[in-house]
Amino acid sequence: MSSPALRDTLRLALTVAVVNGFASLTGLAFAMYASLAVLSVTVGNYGNTLELGRQRLIGTTIGAVVVFFGYRAWSHLPVLVALPLALLLARLIAGSLRLTVGYSVCCFVVIMGWLTHEQQLDSWIPLRLFWTAFGIIMALLSLRLFWPSRARIQQRQGLLQLLVDLGHSLQEYLEAAPQAERRLTLSQRLRGLRSSLLSLRDQRVDALRELGPLARQHPVAQLWELLDQTCEALILDLDELRRLPDPLWQDWGLARQHQTAISFSAAVAERLLLWQAVLRSSLTLQPPPQAPRPRLPLENLHNPEDQAAFERLEPQQLQRVASRMVVLNRIDQIMESTEQRWRALLP
Repeated sequence: MSSPALRDTLRLALTVAVVNGFASLTGLAFAMYASLAVLSVTVGNYGNTLELGRQRLIGTTIGAVVVFFGYRAWSHLPVLVALPLALLLARLIAGSLRLTVGYSVCCFVVIMGWLTHEQQLDSWIPLRLFWTAFGIIMALLSLRLFWPSRARIQQRQGLLQLLVDLGHSLQEYLEAAPQAERRLTLSQRLRGLRSSLLSLRDQRVDALRELGPLARQHPVAQLWELLDQTCEALILDLDELRRLPDPLWQDWGLARQHQTAISFSAAVAERLLLWQAVLRSSLTLQPPPQAPRPRLPLENLHNPEDQAAFERLEPQQLQRVASRMVVLNRIDQIMESTEQRWRALLP
């Protein structure tokens, strides 16, 4: 089932077969409308199928109501006058509801009911609605039961893996390795992270289709966008850390400040892995981790001992330390902002 076209064709054929089998068992009339509904609304992803099914069901209902009451009110008029009046009314109602696909279905129901089933509207209309609804439900179920589309799953798994990779990249960068080797390793990592992020953005189009016509307003889609922005910002900050020259912490008497920077970076990496664990634990939107978020203790740099150490540095040395702290502070703000926006998405 590696070919999407083959998968969709087999799914459609299997769904139609199941629908026809059920229709044969019931013995109810007009069962062809169920298969027609399946063929009309199944488009390969859940979101678009749901929207097409919704419009088809609304259009069928509007057409049924118009033909039911219109035929009783205008059947004494010539058909060349009465039928256009009924179609005009149906078009006005469908247009007011901003239907697109359902618009044509609505008019088709009016024409069929008026010209073909005018003597059996009392039985034809309920059965038409029943079989249409049944066909739409089966089409939606088929997308969940028969080779379901994996775009949403892949988007979720990809973003979670990206968080893990970011955390590991930050941890590996802190390992005690020669500076040149550490930078080369991080550079290779960053290329992979950027490639993964771009690939996820390309795949997100299909994942959004599965969420339906209002996908951009869906909390899950908004969380995808939030994590995307966070990962991009962290990748940029990691790249800046790679390019910055390392301060000579020990030689400059800044061992305690160095330990503070390492501890904070390690805590950020652990926090990213904790995000991944929380989001992986459930398919529904979960709140950020309850454990306190790591903070960069910049206020500690104002104590007399640190101030004395900084005063002994030359301007270029002080700039190298400040540049490192600015990037770490920016990472701190990114983590804080992400968790605040994450909480705002919760119902």
